Amino acid sequence: MEFSNVNLIVFLVLIFFILITESQSVYGEKSRILKREKEDWELEKQLKILNKKPTKTIKTEFGDTIDCIDIYKQPAFDHPLLKNHKIQMVPSSIPEETTRKNISSSIYRSSNIDNGFRNEKCPPGTVPIRRTKKEDLINTQKLLPNTIASHPNAYTLSPMNNHVISIVEFSNTKAFFGATAYMSVHELKLDNNQFSTAQIWIKNGPDEEVNSIEFGWMVYPALFGDSRTRLFGYWTADNQKETGCFDVLCPGFVQVDSDVSLGAIIEPLSVYGKDAWELPVKVYRDPQTGNWWLITDKTIGYWPKEIFTHLANNASIIRFGGVAGAQPQMPAPPMGNGYFPQLQDFLKTAYMREMKYIDEKGHSVNLNPYGVPTKHDITQDCYNILFAGNIGWDYEITMAFGGPGGICP
Repeated sequence: MEFSNVNLIVFLVLIFFILITESQSVYGEKSRILKREKEDWELEKQLKILNKKPTKTIKTEFGDTIDCIDIYKQPAFDHPLLKNHKIQMVPSSIPEETTRKNISSSIYRSSNIDNGFRNEKCPPGTVPIRRTKKEDLINTQKLLPNTIASHPNAYTLSPMNNHVISIVEFSNTKAFFGATAYMSVHELKLDNNQFSTAQIWIKNGPDEEVNSIEFGWMVYPALFGDSRTRLFGYWTADNQKETGCFDVLCPGFVQVDSDVSLGAIIEPLSVYGKDAWELPVKVYRDPQTGNWWLITDKTIGYWPKEIFTHLANNASIIRFGGVAGAQPQMPAPPMGNGYFPQLQDFLKTAYMREMKYIDEKGHSVNLNPYGVPTKHDITQDCYNILFAGNIGWDYEITMAFGGPGGICP
């Protein structure tokens, strides 16, 4: 009898554990389903914010879907600080341009920024906004942490966990009101878990709440669905805690140009040893409105003063260089043109030239070439940056940067 009781107790204990295990499994599956449903709901909500009802939709030759959105109803104005913002159609002034020298041996040719409209255009009163697909957000979410933002008006796309930078930095007690350079543009073949940029940073504020505007060109397959070289912009007002995003993936950037938008394709691209194609890029603070305008060969649009705190008046740091990123434990992608930089042949290197800052009077001023720090996140096995200083002719203040990437120590 005692033996039978022991067996019964063991049997009942086993049944209890089986029931608990099954219950936990069912509960765990329900939790996973609820989590997926919540994430899906968040994605759908974000898509509704980003993708406004278009006046016209254009399918480009590059495969992008461009919506022509009423300029007064674009995503920027969903930002709570822009409810009463009065749109600025054109800059009050544009910083004076450096006179280009007509040199017969000049190798430079300007690339075009192209939305791929063919013979179509957005109607008057509308602006082109690249449509964001659910797959874009999901793919990016796989690579980047915290992509489902807790704040309803923020969609933070922070750099990947494994990213490296090569930069030259300029900072002084004087305020900066913008930065400009001519960037060579290049083709890079990247995997879906990698990205690479050539860019300028404009920054102000302490690290924990830094305000930053970043702009230039990037290759980012997870974000754009391909490895094309594209124009990009990025901003944050609190070091990516609750604000900021690439392009128009959150309310903030105000588009004004009717032909070219952030995310547009850059063509042609440089060919190693044969052709150097480049893009002029400039961001500067409008002296009347305080808005930060993005200008290439087009006046694209601006980041309004209202969305910033420390950048509301001026910048204290400007940087020039590149960023490359990948998922942890994955090889780092190439940067620049994929080759280590050198200063002997600018047909074989990624470069930035005529690097200048904008002063309080709206003048483009050569950066001080002395005592300029170069910074690396890693050793120089994967990337490098060479600051040449003022080398005259069409170059003036110049640097070269980049590298093949790989397994970076």
